[in-house]
Amino acid sequence: MSKRKTDSDDTVASSSTVKRPYAQPDVDTQTKSKAYDLPEHISYERLAEKYPGLKAYLLPLRTPGATANSATTTCRYTIDFKNASATRVLNRALLFVYFDLNVVLPDGALCPAVANRLNYIKWLRSNIVEEFWPGSTVCGLDVGTGASCIYPLLGVRYMGGNTRFVGTDINDASVSVARQNVHANELDDRIHVYLNSDRNTVLPIDRTDFTLDWKVDADDSVFTFSMCNPPFYDSPAERQQLRQMKHVGRPTLDTSGKDDELYTEGGEEAFLTRLVNESAIHKTRVKWYTTMVGKKGTLKLLKSKIRGAGAKHISEGTLIQGRTTRWVLAWSFLDKTRFCLDVQKSADDARVWFEATVEELQISKSIVDREYIGGVGMTASYKCSAVKKTWTRQWRRQQQHKEENEQDGQNASGDIENKPVIEFKFGIVPETQEACHIHMYLDPGYSSSVLMSLYNHILRKKPDRENPTSVVIEDTAV
Repeated sequence: MSKRKTDSDDTVASSSTVKRPYAQPDVDTQTKSKAYDLPEHISYERLAEKYPGLKAYLLPLRTPGATANSATTTCRYTIDFKNASATRVLNRALLFVYFDLNVVLPDGALCPAVANRLNYIKWLRSNIVEEFWPGSTVCGLDVGTGASCIYPLLGVRYMGGNTRFVGTDINDASVSVARQNVHANELDDRIHVYLNSDRNTVLPIDRTDFTLDWKVDADDSVFTFSMCNPPFYDSPAERQQLRQMKHVGRPTLDTSGKDDELYTEGGEEAFLTRLVNESAIHKTRVKWYTTMVGKKGTLKLLKSKIRGAGAKHISEGTLIQGRTTRWVLAWSFLDKTRFCLDVQKSADDARVWFEATVEELQISKSIVDREYIGGVGMTASYKCSAVKKTWTRQWRRQQQHKEENEQDGQNASGDIENKPVIEFKFGIVPETQEACHIHMYLDPGYSSSVLMSLYNHILRKKPDRENPTSVVIEDTAV
């Protein structure tokens, strides 16, 4: 097998030339799968040892006050972030070494900063993906994937498991390179790149040539989430004006790219308004719609439009990388499907208590295969089914009425029930030796309000109810 390319050429290595990078990812001790991530601190000198193409761009960074002839000089290295070639090779090196990805970032196309893009992926996994039962198929839709196809590639690496992506773009050249990047990393079965020929459509999921080989689950949803890093500016003039308002001359980071990657008529406000309007048409076909937002003023406007579109939940996050601040906005037209209890007991004690509680409520349970949430092993995971709402006041009244009738000698009939009113899964995840989380996930086809009523009943019976708390996604019901 020939050596894998590590220079800045814009030719994608074929699958036959793909070779494992020098630094292998850590192995998650719980899931036994590779854990891809960036380290907290990166030494450019060591990175260049593993990716030789970076060596030509290293610049010495001496300690303050030291001179070139000083015997005590300690030398670290950096690169010129205003140099497009340097930033392109740096990001290729990061993807190659830490994510086992061989990615071409062609001249003239937007060069994605890996750390910034990874922040968005991490937010999605922590706030969106973990809303669903571990092991569920996760399918993301990346709007405007670009030549790098960076979000789908990082997404399948970082999220792992059954994660799949579709990346869309309106630029033929970008789609061509993106497909080569996917193929070079042998991810054709997990990433599909789609050319959106309709520039007026942001979410092309209803187009006749938009077909997938998978579904998210048994319902009509096509995607777990959509994501978007929109063109932020209306024109080069607006971009320059915003720089001057921030008292910034030439940017400290090269951000050149194709016009359709940087600019759109009406700027990000107009583009994201179209996204919100289309989400109101597709509704639950995407479980969570998400986007990056570059201006705080746009954020406030969008939240108002999302509420007007009828979304049931809105979630907001802030991503800070260096001097760059971006916001993530997410909204959903679905009822809540996950509820989580914060219990101040060990995982074993919490399991005993929770099992006793569901048994008292005549809820049947069966053990399921060991699953994982965010790389943390569940100490217990069950599938539960209830044929009666035994936790409600209405059911208790019916039972009292039934007992009274039986005492009067009346024959109670019609009380045989076999069809479940609710089915759900629950798993217990330890946080510390004396605290854990109990996750409850609604099975498709059942009412969220029924699970919510059960959750509230269990919440009132918590052993540490004197200080009751719950851990749920940080969203705003609208």
